[in-house]
Amino acid sequence: MQAEFLTDHRGAQVPVKNIRPADVVRHEFACKAIELALQQKEALAQFKRQQMAEFDAFVSLLSDEYGVELGGKKGNVTLRSFDHKHKVVMQVQESIELGPELVAAKALIDQCLNEWSAGANENLKAVIEQTFATDKKGKISVQRVLGLRRLTINDESGKWQQAMDIIADAIEVIDSRRFIRFYTKDGEQEKAISLDIAKL
Repeated sequence: MQAEFLTDHRGAQVPVKNIRPADVVRHEFACKAIELALQQKEALAQFKRQQMAEFDAFVSLLSDEYGVELGGKKGNVTLRSFDHKHKVVMQVQESIELGPELVAAKALIDQCLNEWSAGANENLKAVIEQTFATDKKGKISVQRVLGLRRLTINDESGKWQQAMDIIADAIEVIDSRRFIRFYTKDGEQEKAISLDIAKL
């Protein structure tokens, strides 16, 4: 039975007989589509919980059997089918920030640049200046700062290495999330199974 009134965006009760039929159909479609979408969201959430629980149970079984903790330092684990056509990957993604120690590291790096000023590479100076540049929100790129640790710098004073050690100490893990991903082979090509409706 169709409702006699519909509530508009201002909260007013409007008689259906005063609403264009096309607007009533649009309203009904939108409400039904959202209802179905919420059902699918809950079903997908339940699927995720179930798969993660079964994954964890299997990894725990293997850990008990072999007496070791699986997954490496961050807990990433890959399980394959016997024929290697299917793969399930559990990944841990960490969100990190750099603590106040970064100020001390920057001071040491500046000292290095000043001491090297006579023969310092201008490109290196530009890289370091860009590394510590802030974005519109006043934040420094964590990835760019951590990238400094991959540079090969020969500094006899030891200040550069000290600065890199301080950067390592400045790393703070503020959040950690687990993701489960599914892959299958189509012939020789491995493809991710997308559970994103926009990519289906």
